[in-house]
Amino acid sequence: MDLGANAFGIDFHPSKSLVATGLIDGHLHLYRYDTESSLVRERKVRAHKESCRAVRFIDDGQRIVTASADCSILATDVETGASVAHLQNAHEDAVNTLITVTETTIASGDANGCVKIWDTRQRSCSHEFNVHEDYISAMTFASDSMKLVATSGDGTLSVCNLRTGKLQSQSEFSEDELLSVVIMKNGRKVICGTQNGILMLYSWGFFKDCSDRFVDLSPNSVDVLLKLDEDRVITGCDNGIISLVGILPNRIIQPIGSHEFPIEDLALSHDKKFLGSTAHDSMLKLWDLEEIIEGSNGNASGAAEDSDSDKEDMDLDNDPKPSRGTKRKTRSKSTPVDTRTSFFADM
Repeated sequence: MDLGANAFGIDFHPSKSLVATGLIDGHLHLYRYDTESSLVRERKVRAHKESCRAVRFIDDGQRIVTASADCSILATDVETGASVAHLQNAHEDAVNTLITVTETTIASGDANGCVKIWDTRQRSCSHEFNVHEDYISAMTFASDSMKLVATSGDGTLSVCNLRTGKLQSQSEFSEDELLSVVIMKNGRKVICGTQNGILMLYSWGFFKDCSDRFVDLSPNSVDVLLKLDEDRVITGCDNGIISLVGILPNRIIQPIGSHEFPIEDLALSHDKKFLGSTAHDSMLKLWDLEEIIEGSNGNASGAAEDSDSDKEDMDLDNDPKPSRGTKRKTRSKSTPVDTRTSFFADM
């Protein structure tokens, strides 16, 4: 489907055959798809004044939350397309990324390194973390330990404890920007994609430096990582190639598809039958994942298992902050947002 403008975020409905995309012109598109992966547009909404950079279904798919370069976060009703709630000044800087944390909590990250946790029931910001010195590129959440993992353009990975509201650990500064992140191997490994195409593997609890590197995707930057299962991850690179990659043992299993321009975002349908992709070519593509990877068995169970103990029994690094000796040159931080601002102003 040609969207008519470059698309950033993509997300699938948690139970219905619906997929949403956010566009560079600020529009939100909602499409219905069928078993043949054909797309029919259900709705087009002018969600933001500037680019719509992230899209997430919340409330069991009843609403879509979008984040924008205009610093706002918007909730839109899926059935009617009406604006349900709007926070015009969610951040001081452009909001780059959104993830669902719990059924009633979302996290947002901005262009200046600030991460905020929002309680959708109280419509308020419950936590704010200002540990990064450049843009937040990606986030993921470890639900069993209530820890939020974020990567940044400053070359570091952070782990924040949502129970205590404090930074738990932060990696040493990498020479390259960290662009994407997933948690795999039943919580024992954190995988980060970098600008130079290297996958950096961190052992949970030992975040100061990576424990392994996978270089076969280099020199193409790994802009997106999407977890398929505990042993396989889908990568989206700036050469437009989407690949299935095995982790421990590390190997490229097979290509999945491609765009003509860099991959912007990837998402899986609720039944994992379809993979959705957006790129800088204004195209939304659905791939029949079951058909493409049929016959691919991934990694053997237990192969090259990590020797670390179970994640729940680990203590994280004692010193949460990275040393400053290898600090990368980054933008200065702006004034933090007042966390007392309500989550969404009633429309």
